[in-house]
Formats: sequence, C-alpha cells, structure tokens
Amino acid sequence: MENLGDVPFAKRAPTDTITIMTMIVKEIMRKARISNWSKRVARRKMSRIVVLGDLNLDVLARLPVDLPHGGEVRTSVESIPGGSAGNFARAAACEGVNVIFIGCVGNDLVGEILVRSLIEQGIDVQVKHVELPTGTIVALQYGEKSTMLCSRGANDGLDPSWIRDDFFHRANHLHLSGYSFLSPAQLPAVKKAMRIAQEEGMSISVSPPPANLIDSFGVASFLEAIAKVDFIFPNLREGKLLSGKETPEEVVTALAEKFTTGALTLEGEGSLAWCGDERDRCQIDSIKALDTTGAGDAFAAGFIVTHLKSRNLSAANRRGNEVAYLMLRGKVVRI
Repeated sequence: MENLGDVPFAKRAPTDTITIMTMIVKEIMRKARISNWSKRVARRKMSRIVVLGDLNLDVLARLPVDLPHGGEVRTSVESIPGGSAGNFARAAACEGVNVIFIGCVGNDLVGEILVRSLIEQGIDVQVKHVELPTGTIVALQYGEKSTMLCSRGANDGLDPSWIRDDFFHRANHLHLSGYSFLSPAQLPAVKKAMRIAQEEGMSISVSPPPANLIDSFGVASFLEAIAKVDFIFPNLREGKLLSGKETPEEVVTALAEKFTTGALTLEGEGSLAWCGDERDRCQIDSIKALDTTGAGDAFAAGFIVTHLKSRNLSAANRRGNEVAYLMLRGKVVRI
C-alpha cells in the first residue's frame, strides 16, 4: 500500500485533499479554542476586587496638654482620605490589582476630593452622589490615645438600587467594610452585593468595626450578619469579643470554626493567621505611630491580594504586615 505521506499533495485524490483540509481547519479551530481558554484563565488569574463601604475624610488633630475652653490654640491638624473601605481599596490598588469601589458621597468639595483620591490610584469608581454631607471622622489625639468623632453622612445614602450586576462581572473577590453591617440604611445594599458575589462564585471578606460598636450592635447579631463571609480580619480586642476567648490562639481556633480564612492582628506584634487547620504567626519590626487608623484595612488588602494570587497563607500574612507597616510609615495618598 502506498504511503500517503510519500505522495505529492497535488497528485492526491480529491477525497484525500478534502480530508487534509478538514484536518487543517480542525487544528486551527483547536488552537483557537486553546488560545481563548488561555485568555479566560489569564483573566481569572488577574484579580479584580470589588470593595463596598464607607468613604470618609479623616481629620487628625493633636490636642495640646493644656486645652483652653475658649479662644484659639495652635496645634497639628491633618486631613487625609479615609474610610475603612476606601483605605482597603487604595491599598489593594497599590498592590497592583484591579479595584472597583462602590460607595456614596455628598455633592460637596470633600466628596470630590475623596473620589479623586480613588481615581488617582487607578480605581474604577462607582460612587453615588446624594444631598448629604460627605462622611467625616475627626480623630482627637492626646498622648498615645485618641477619640474619634464620626459622622457617617452620605455613606448612608448607598441603597440597593445603586448595586448593579455588571459591577461584579469578571471579579473574583468582594471586600466589605464592617461598618456597613451596622447601618440599617446601608445594610440592604450590602446584602444585595453579597448575593451577587455568591452567584458569581466570588469570595467575600470583611474588616470588623471597632469592638465597642460591635458590642452595642450585639455580638450575636453581627456574627449572624456576616455568617456568609469567607475572610475576616479582626484586631485582638475585636477577636476576643467575637470569639469569647482570651488568648490569640484560642481566639483564632474559635474564629476558624466560623470563617474559612483570616488573620488576627496583634497591635504592633504582628499577626496570627489561619486557613482551615493551618496556622501562621508573623512578627515584623514594630513602628510607633500616634495614629494607627487604617492599618487594619491596609493589612487586609495586602493579605487578600497576596492570597488570591498565591493561595499561600504565610506569604499573605507577611504581606499584610508589610503593607500595614508601609501605611504607618506614611506611604499613603495624602491630600
């Protein structure tokens, strides 16, 4: 029998020519499918994070030792873009991932400044504007302590009608500000976002609000509200309250029964992270800072971005600490 491979192409029978052309077309189509599949995989691997929550102006004022009850006193006052969700979004964007921010500001100069602070970081801003003053927090620092005066303002103008399915297309993670769960006005928007995220197969994380606010809201109620969350990032005080335990190890063991992955930040002493039964303790150089606002959000951003890329608990835990450290060193967006 003659070997078809030895017969010149021009002398082959028409049927052989048709067979070969069919094979060529099938090969071209196969390679095209592989190429398209590779592109889809690449898009999935390129993290896109949706962030929903508060966007505030943080005003930091250091109180002098002798504060008169009237008149004027000179001191240090600084204004920076803030908000738990805003802090997370900026830090995540600096880590090189695509970020879409969903929130609400007022029709005022402060709102414009805060939106610009996100856009300048390359963030896809989907912010609603309402006739309420933009959220503002005044932190009064005295010694190593501080008292925060908070006005949620326009943050509570975010409602479910603003949450669209296309915000979540091609995203693989949703991060939520814990404050959003405490706001009756904003909670319906949070619930809708979580529902869409689950339908899209996205993981969900939350940075809890301060322990005193959780306590006032009710620990059981808060845990019920965040029951579908995958990642959680409490500090030690918040972790103790949520778990009912005392030592970091006990806190993590209790939280690991409710949340797949997370980290307990230890107030200048690193963090203890978990993923299922795995544990990782990270200790980096401490830094003394009069104001640590936003450090927990920066930690969560560094952790989430690294974990989405590598699925490596130790690497995520270390990067979370590094990003928080950089934030405390002042490497953040300033106005």
